[in-house]
Amino acid sequence: MSSDITAIFQSAPTIQILHWLVQGNLASSMSRAVRFWVILGMIYRDRLLPDLFHYPDLRDRLYTRHHPISDKFKAETFVNGCGDRHCICAKSLNNWLHITKDTQLHFQLLTGFDQQQLEAELSQFPFATVHRSIRADLEKLARLGWLKVLPRGEFQILAVDLLPQLPPDLYLGFFTERSPSQLPIVNSWLSQNLSRQQCLDLLVALDTLSMVQPNLELLLDSLSELLVSEQDGDRLLSQHQKLPHTFVNLDYILPVNVQDRVDDYHKQLADLWHTADSGVIQFDYEVIKLTSTSITQSLPINPNELSRFSSDIKQITAYPVCINYLRRAKYLSAYGIDPDGNMGWHNYRLDRITSKSLKILAWGDREVPKHLKQLRNSGKLPTPEVVQIELQKAWGFKFYEEPQLLLIRFSEDFARWYVDNTVRHPTFKSIPYNQISPLIQKAISNAHDRESILAILKQRSPSDRYYQALIRPNDINIIQRLRDWRPNGEVLAPISLRQRMIDETTQELMHYLPLL
Repeated sequence: MSSDITAIFQSAPTIQILHWLVQGNLASSMSRAVRFWVILGMIYRDRLLPDLFHYPDLRDRLYTRHHPISDKFKAETFVNGCGDRHCICAKSLNNWLHITKDTQLHFQLLTGFDQQQLEAELSQFPFATVHRSIRADLEKLARLGWLKVLPRGEFQILAVDLLPQLPPDLYLGFFTERSPSQLPIVNSWLSQNLSRQQCLDLLVALDTLSMVQPNLELLLDSLSELLVSEQDGDRLLSQHQKLPHTFVNLDYILPVNVQDRVDDYHKQLADLWHTADSGVIQFDYEVIKLTSTSITQSLPINPNELSRFSSDIKQITAYPVCINYLRRAKYLSAYGIDPDGNMGWHNYRLDRITSKSLKILAWGDREVPKHLKQLRNSGKLPTPEVVQIELQKAWGFKFYEEPQLLLIRFSEDFARWYVDNTVRHPTFKSIPYNQISPLIQKAISNAHDRESILAILKQRSPSDRYYQALIRPNDINIIQRLRDWRPNGEVLAPISLRQRMIDETTQELMHYLPLL
């Protein structure tokens, strides 16, 4: 995405820009990040240096005439600046960064600093350093693509279109805080690549999706600003917002106050994923468990009794990998210590996190599991691609569960209208009746289960419609899909899932039968 990158230097530096300038190493390079921002602003925004310059040209622009120019001084000499309160070396990080409660939290998120560490860091003076440090900054900027190093200590300024460009997600609104300096960047790309009608359509669509992806707010603001600025834009925008013709209704079950809390978790994770080294998170999680026993084991059935559930709070320490929106809620897929205390994958519903915010653990923290540290050191931390690959292998979001064969029977009429020609999963497909028995013999290893399924199959009509799939049998989304097909779908395999359907339907039936 090409745009005028100098727009990022037009106002006070944002946390995200500073983090990006030092390649995600803000914790160890906060002073350098501010120096980068100041130097690049002087070069590309203010044009204070010639196209070819030496370090003294920059030094004389940065510092006042009272600032020492000798290379023989040590860093300790400048701890409290040079004595000139108007010199740039007298400005602390607090002077450069306008810290609010939100930005303070964001700084701590990206750096892993506690309150005391952050305050100590913000008291530093980024330009109260020796000249060789500033020279090293120029050399580093050259390696990052902002300048070109020439012989004899000379530096060359580059054309704006050759400069590094912000990643696309930074353009498209992945910011915890919105700044006016971000809008020109987004607006520039939108006006160059989309027609006005496309912007209008995109605005309506994203307004709905922003409920699931809260970081789209900046893009929505940019679209509105761009459209209003055009001729008759305000009138067109108003008409389009009031009279859309296509609607997307997302089944999102959370009340507004819970949505806000979930959005905060989502933003924390998005910010963490935009750091170079990501990190490990820790949070308290409410685990819900069904405590009632199998119906077939507790006959006779009391029609007044409903299923019973219990909850427990567990502390989770895990490496967050990705978020999925699925059947009314957002889930975080993470690898680490799961609710049972085992090392492995688990999906966490964000609304069941009970902590006020996610705790970010630095990789050196003793609470980070040793196995995660080993994975990081060997470059083998899990990625979203792993999740997507596993999701393709079997139907169901519990991708870390062993797949099993699903066999399900429908009447011919029901299948024709509600199942045929639908896409559920790559493994979900119809199977002729005469091919089911060989499939069961091959796929079902448990002899008792295999014989039970074959016995049931012999009692069913060959003219009915049969479907197969590989599924994650304990995944709630699979369970809910099968419930939706009741009473028109009969689960033949796996036997454990068939038994669950029997238990549920038996209990359900008892609620509707008259009392004798």
